[in-house]
Amino acid sequence: MRVNRNPLRRYAGYGDDDADTTIVQPARLDPARSAEVCGQCHGIWTFRDAADERTANAHGLPYRPGDVLRETRFVAQPKVDGSSDQMRALLAADPEFVRGSFWADGQVRVSGREYNGLIDSPCFADAADPERTMTCLSCHAMHQSAGDPRPTAAWADTHQVDAGREGDGGCAGCHAPIAADVAAHTKHDVDSAGSRCYNCHMPYTSYGLLRAIRSHTVTSPSVQESVEVGRPNACNLCHLDRTLAWTGDWLRAWYGIRPPALEVEERAVAASVLWVLRGDAGLRALAAWHMGWEPAQEASGSGWTVPYLGELLGDPYDAVRYVAAQSLRSLPGLGNLDYDYVAPAAARREAAVDVLRAWRSSPAATERRDARLLYARDGSLDTAAMRRLFDTRDRRPLFLRE
Repeated sequence: MRVNRNPLRRYAGYGDDDADTTIVQPARLDPARSAEVCGQCHGIWTFRDAADERTANAHGLPYRPGDVLRETRFVAQPKVDGSSDQMRALLAADPEFVRGSFWADGQVRVSGREYNGLIDSPCFADAADPERTMTCLSCHAMHQSAGDPRPTAAWADTHQVDAGREGDGGCAGCHAPIAADVAAHTKHDVDSAGSRCYNCHMPYTSYGLLRAIRSHTVTSPSVQESVEVGRPNACNLCHLDRTLAWTGDWLRAWYGIRPPALEVEERAVAASVLWVLRGDAGLRALAAWHMGWEPAQEASGSGWTVPYLGELLGDPYDAVRYVAAQSLRSLPGLGNLDYDYVAPAAARREAAVDVLRAWRSSPAATERRDARLLYARDGSLDTAAMRRLFDTRDRRPLFLRE
């Protein structure tokens, strides 16, 4: 509004608890309308038709905070409207629209589009009580709280997660019985990464900004999804050295979840190895990033990952090469890795060979002799098995629309 064009007025009112009727405060809206304020930008949407697009180009987008967002645009939600006329028309015009933004089951897989993840979450979609409905403001704050003791840079580095919400605080308010005895629920030590709500229920399965990003669809670990959809599950993103069968066995023992039928490789080879060798470009980037993630390194070790990250230094996708190099630099002795992910192919190959040569002469080369990691008893790599898996890689072109 015109009155708020004056910055002095805006700053004078900052922190004032009295309602300002000249602006819409998302915190005062109902959960659906509040989330839509963020969703107008942090969502995957398109115009309903050419007329709507022309109107927006001439007069600006019609949405105003407090409006119903879906009345002003088509918000893509494949889980709900995957067979709608609008979605069918969209896919006819752009067959890769869904694959470039969503996993095969309709869960969003790119960053910056967290609204689409939120509205598919049971904490939002199934909540009957507005006071217990998850919204963007359940965790995030547009302005740092006055009582937040963290430096502003630290608050910003946590993606503007509000004070008290950066641990398990965002979940504990609604899930108090679990919060009272976290280890009984997680089956992990209370102070471990395996007992953090976000790591299990909002794992890093989205890609963007040359890194993995937390999913904003609240789910539980599922081997079924990893098999049928291809999305990594939270257990194997931490336990990189374990198979899908191993995860399935523990989920059955702890939570009574029946494991799905698995292929021979899914029973015998670590899930992360399958993702690196067989996965599409997005999946390879996620696997590479987790090989540099400290909780995964603590749970799974790290020396054995060098050959797989080294293989990704030659990946056809620049982004995958960049992520692999960053993870290698997190490993002992490789902090000063000299590698340019956009250098000519010959230079990149030479750098990868140097990494592997140095690794083979280090203690890390023989610290693991696990068949599931494709290592023989003498510590050598089963390169024939690696090649067989590599030959089945998903090489379909992929453009993730982050």
